[in-house]
Amino acid sequence: MNLPDIIELYMQSVRSGEDVSISSFAARWPQYETELKEILPITLMLEDIQRTELTKSAAKKPELPKIPKQIGKYKIIREIGHGGMSAVYEVLDTVANRSAALKVHRTPQSIREAEILKNLHHENIIAFYDSGTQNNIFYTVMELVDGSSLDKTNWKTLFPGKTPDQSAALIILQSARGLAYAHSHGIIHRDVKPANILLTKSGSVRLSDFDLAGGTNAPDAPPSGGTAKYMSPECLLDQHGEGVISPKVDQYSLGKTLFDMLNEKSSPVLLAIAKRAMSRIPADRFESLDVMADAIENWLKHKDE
Repeated sequence: MNLPDIIELYMQSVRSGEDVSISSFAARWPQYETELKEILPITLMLEDIQRTELTKSAAKKPELPKIPKQIGKYKIIREIGHGGMSAVYEVLDTVANRSAALKVHRTPQSIREAEILKNLHHENIIAFYDSGTQNNIFYTVMELVDGSSLDKTNWKTLFPGKTPDQSAALIILQSARGLAYAHSHGIIHRDVKPANILLTKSGSVRLSDFDLAGGTNAPDAPPSGGTAKYMSPECLLDQHGEGVISPKVDQYSLGKTLFDMLNEKSSPVLLAIAKRAMSRIPADRFESLDVMADAIENWLKHKDE
């Protein structure tokens, strides 16, 4: 077993309620004993911070406004999603006579997403249509994706003839390219996770939920928040509100997403890519998401050779 797998084995024991001594556990792996004694206390602390952040975020959620049958020119058809910052509805644009997705935001600040999406035009980023306010309802209108989010999709069946590893690689590859494009335009997503990776029925990726995005071209300072499970260690440790904003935080989150899609029988190369992207020290991750994407693309090209 390599070091990351041993760390995960320890954390699984702790999560299952076992009282496992770090010293005795580390002694089982003499070649890694020193590293384990240094890393495991930090890992336990990060796990505790994750639980605390999840509790805090649940307690702070403001209520969503009551939604009428029509908002502006948009006729509400049905709710299609509900998250920490917003709710999303399928609507009919009664002027353009087309379906769209209308997102109602919990707070006025959240509509900053519209300003971000206006300047991002990439095949793997959800397309922006419109935004507005009606009776204190703040909303953004975007393309309606003919599919669902990664966490609600049987993604292993999206690519006929492909193995689960190949399917995972194709999804993460598209996500990495979309994020790399956003980074090149001064935008960092800051909440990359399966629920924010939308998949069409043909397997095309659309990155969504830029509510928390920051970066040099973000309209203002991003609000605090994020999803602890997919948050990089440097973000979890940012307890003073200094706002860690770097492309490497998106890379960590995407690496964690890839890791969760794989298993112990998956390609060692793909597992290594995921684990490098999840390195606790940002400098140990890939230079950029384009470099990570190139590594995935290279594996897809040569896996059968």
